[in-house]
This record gives sequence, C-alpha cells and structure tokens, in this order.
Amino acid sequence: SRFNIKNISEFYGSTEGNSQVLNFDNTVGAVGFVPVLFSSILPLGLIKVNEAGEPIRDPSTGLCIRCQAGEAGEFVGIIHQNHPLRDFQGYSDKESSRKKVIRDVWSKGDACFRSGDILVSDHLGYLYFKDRKGDTFRWKGENVSTAEVEGVISRSAGLTDVVVYGVKVPDSD
Repeated sequence: SRFNIKNISEFYGSTEGNSQVLNFDNTVGAVGFVPVLFSSILPLGLIKVNEAGEPIRDPSTGLCIRCQAGEAGEFVGIIHQNHPLRDFQGYSDKESSRKKVIRDVWSKGDACFRSGDILVSDHLGYLYFKDRKGDTFRWKGENVSTAEVEGVISRSAGLTDVVVYGVKVPDSD
C-alpha cells in the first residue's frame, strides 16, 4: 500500500527462450497459466523427465510424454524457424545450443527449446516453479534439491537471499 500498486503480474521466461507464460490474475505462487482445455494445442508445455533430466518417451511413439496436473516436468517450447517469438537461434557455442534443443517432442520431426526448469501444473493450469534441472545433487543415496535447502535456510536464518550448491565431498557418495 506504500506505493499504491493495485496489481502486480508475474511472468516466466528467459532471454534466449522461446516460450513465456503469464500469471495475469495474481494467483499466489504461480509463475504462469496455461489453460487446461488448450494445453495440448499450445506450442509449449511440461514433459516428463527422469532424475538425470532426460526425457521420458512413450515406447510406442517415441515422443515425449506430456505431464498431467500435479506431475513435475521440464518446461519446453516448440521451435518455429524464422518466427519472431518461437525461433531459437542458439548460442555461439554449438554444443550448448545442441543441449537446449530436443527433437520428436509432440510430433515426429519437431524441435523444442529446453528451459532446464522443472515446473508443476495444478488442475486449473497454473504453473509453479519447482526446481532447476541440474540444481540437484545426490547425498547418501538421496536426491537433494538446492531450492528446497535454500528455502529451509532462508526461513530458519531469517535471510532474504541464500545460495546453495553441491560440492564433491571426498570419501562419500
């Protein structure tokens, strides 16, 4: 109320990414919204990935599997060459560019930009940030999310900004 701001809208995207979503109605915690009724026809979505971040594919089609409500998955967006919003030109490093593109996602021959972010959708279509692919590490046989550890430390220590990352500990798994 100090600044008399009536409405704040959040959005999710990246500078090099080709898909963005908007939390237009201020649903608490949501980074965006994809209408459930239209999710299968939009050029973006969440795909199932395994712990290593590799896509889980339908054995009968070879295509990626779209996440259902409540299932965490990687946010991807279809690449349309020469489209002002849906193109991905790549990075100056060809190998980095190659890692950001996944093929045969929704249909044979298509290509999508991999955000590297793990989101989850609720039953209405609101998207929530869960984790950053690669920001997890193994400790004593368990997957540990850096985002979850950051949240615990932030709350318990009363800090605003906390950064957590995994390091190799000699003589441990």
